[in-house]
Amino acid sequence: MNINATLLAQAVVMIVFVAICWKYIYPPILEIMQERQKKISDGLEAAKKADDSLEEAKLAFDKEMDQAKAEAAEILKKANVRATKIVGDASLKAEVEAEKIMASATTTIENDTNKAKEELRQQMSDIIIDTTQKILGDEISTSKHDDILKKAAEDL
Repeated sequence: MNINATLLAQAVVMIVFVAICWKYIYPPILEIMQERQKKISDGLEAAKKADDSLEEAKLAFDKEMDQAKAEAAEILKKANVRATKIVGDASLKAEVEAEKIMASATTTIENDTNKAKEELRQQMSDIIIDTTQKILGDEISTSKHDDILKKAAEDL
């Protein structure tokens, strides 16, 4: 084997180059790679924590949503009960008012009927008195007329 000076010089230069790289170039590169690896690892850890946090938030949201739905259903139930009560009360008030109106109308009708009957009796008695006066030619007083009517009513 023939080793010449060029090969020896290249070997020495290569060893010096590797030593310089080993001393000055590789440590910063390794440090940068370790920092990058740490950042990636921290990022993955943060993503895992965010996923866990998101899952917890979803569970809390679902729980709150179920609770809100239950509260809304309860409120609707109370509102329906209240509405039914209000309608029932209004219906009862309307019935009472209708009965009052009917009673008032009945009383008014009875009063008007009695008044009309009394007016009719008065007119009838006036007609009877006038007719009787004409027939008898004698004047009958109102008191005599009332006595005659009372006697006729008693006979009936």
